[in-house]
Amino acid sequence: MTMEDRNPEGLNPSGRVIRGRHVLFAMLAMFGIVIAVNVVFVVLALDTFTGVTTANPFKEGLAYNQVLAARDAQRDLGWQGSVSAGPLSATQDSITVTMTGKDGAPLSGLVLSGTLRRPTHEGVDQPLVWQEAAPGSYRTVVALPERGNWDLVVSAADGRNAPFEMKARLWLK
Repeated sequence: MTMEDRNPEGLNPSGRVIRGRHVLFAMLAMFGIVIAVNVVFVVLALDTFTGVTTANPFKEGLAYNQVLAARDAQRDLGWQGSVSAGPLSATQDSITVTMTGKDGAPLSGLVLSGTLRRPTHEGVDQPLVWQEAAPGSYRTVVALPERGNWDLVVSAADGRNAPFEMKARLWLK
């Protein structure tokens, strides 16, 4: 008994004939779905984070030797900074930066400037105003719109030397 004897019209078990156009439509539908899902993912990815971390990357790249010279001057200065953070209330956090000199003595009288930046979101940066709470210990209080990871960028200057710059990742719960 041959195949034609069992199924003389060439029908599949459901009784439908699969022709070339059916296979073509099935393949086009499959690839159409894959392409549509990829387009959705690309649009969502570009809307949530552009990938741009600096406004002028080309100019900053050209000035990179100046950045390296500033880092060498900072290392020669010998200053050290440490950061601690903790909640004051449900809506406010305290951030303390402790600055010491080459000899380990606290550095008093510095002018600090800084920003808290959200690494995953644009537009929620928090400028910080520092006050010297104790010799070499500078404190700020901040109310954050969201909890989680924040990047602290601090610059400390004494008016005589190149500014000391430091960055720290903070997890504020």
